[in-house]
Amino acid sequence: MANWGKIGAAVFSLLNANSSILDLYDRRIYPNTARFNTTTYPIIVYTITDTLPTNTKGSSGNSKLDVVEVQLALFHRSYVEMLNGQTYVRTALDYVNEGTYPSSGSNSIKVQSCTIQRMNQDYIEDFDEQGLYVSYIDFKFRQKLD
Repeated sequence: MANWGKIGAAVFSLLNANSSILDLYDRRIYPNTARFNTTTYPIIVYTITDTLPTNTKGSSGNSKLDVVEVQLALFHRSYVEMLNGQTYVRTALDYVNEGTYPSSGSNSIKVQSCTIQRMNQDYIEDFDEQGLYVSYIDFKFRQKLD
């Protein structure tokens, strides 16, 4: 598998390394989708929304650095709980240290940096009788390629 497809493993690893996220979400962190009608809340769903190779002169046509945009959607029953989740996720990902994530294994990638790009909120009133509070948080990862 190409390195660009592994950014999800880095996101998953970074989120699961944060004890506040583990306490709140109890490992309910999913790539791309979740079964909304059968799941327990809160949950996080992350999606790769864009990958931009940084082609440079003299690099034999291969990008040495990709800029990958990832959106996290945080689904909650409580507004206050959603606000806490936003804080935990931002703490876990914003300005993450340069490194390899996960730290070992075939899914590891080199992350140069990660910064928050935008954050917004929504309420899905007609989801069911309780409704859902949703926070969308977009991050930009700079992924080093070998």
